[in-house]
Amino acid sequence: MDAMSDVLRSLRLRGSFYAVWEMGKPWGLTFRGARYAPFHYLESGSMWVVTDDGRRVHLEQGDVLVLFDGAGHRIGDAVDSAAEPIERVIARQPEGWSHRYGGNGARTRLVCGKFAIDERDSGPATLQQLPALVHLRRAPGTFTRVLALLVEELRAGEAGAERAAALLTETLLIHVLRGVLGSADAVDVGWMAGLRDPQLATALAAIHAEPEKSWTLATLARLAGLSRSGFAERFHARVGTPPMSYLARWRLQLAARWLRETALTVSEVLHRLGYASAAAFHRAFKREHGLAPTAYRQAHRAVAPASATPSADASNDWRAERPRAQRRRRG
Repeated sequence: MDAMSDVLRSLRLRGSFYAVWEMGKPWGLTFRGARYAPFHYLESGSMWVVTDDGRRVHLEQGDVLVLFDGAGHRIGDAVDSAAEPIERVIARQPEGWSHRYGGNGARTRLVCGKFAIDERDSGPATLQQLPALVHLRRAPGTFTRVLALLVEELRAGEAGAERAAALLTETLLIHVLRGVLGSADAVDVGWMAGLRDPQLATALAAIHAEPEKSWTLATLARLAGLSRSGFAERFHARVGTPPMSYLARWRLQLAARWLRETALTVSEVLHRLGYASAAAFHRAFKREHGLAPTAYRQAHRAVAPASATPSADASNDWRAERPRAQRRRRG
């Protein structure tokens, strides 16, 4: 059972890209704080990242930096380089993903992008539970090859490049999370902390893979190879919430997603998720999402559903977005 895969399938991951950049010293860009997690991959050269709250990180060739807290920050050839907002710079760039910026000095090449989840998903596993800042130095092996493919797709700009880049970014996130799992600086509490514990990881994978199953504290504990009390205490300490509360929130997250995106009736949703009572489901849903199921569907349904089959496969929902300034020019 691959615990990380089961949890990642439950997240609605989305990737979008600012561009592949070739910078000439001096140069600098600023990024506003956001709810997504920006990342920077330094293909060649060196640069500094300085967050709005004063954190400073020096990147060298092959490094990857991710700001999972979405902090505002600036990047540049030096700590004190003058920096221009990314939106303003992109507005002056030609159509496409490959751009040049800065002066005539030493060259730096990098990719800027982001990891994000559907903001309407507020369940127990989110990117916000990861370390605020992750710096991976000279990532080896398959990680490097994924990064090289991402750069190639964005720079070439051939047919299907946006979709290919989105899928490669999902793979990139998996490699980043592997790095977090193996890091001594990994978070102590949250779903990633649970995945670092092999016995808890088994239970987490089961919850995400089969949320409709009639899980009890006893069955989850047995799956983890622990006593009920030992499992409950360990899960709560590592993941930050009791196991049955975690399961309940994941079910309600799925329920909201299916109401937004499928033609399943409220009755079908609650039965698929294992609720024995419609009244219990309605109470729990309203407590979690602030609206009764039918009212939530009316408020959040963007388009008519195409299918009654819900999907938790994150890869189906990736979409590469061009910067707003470029979209306005095309219109």
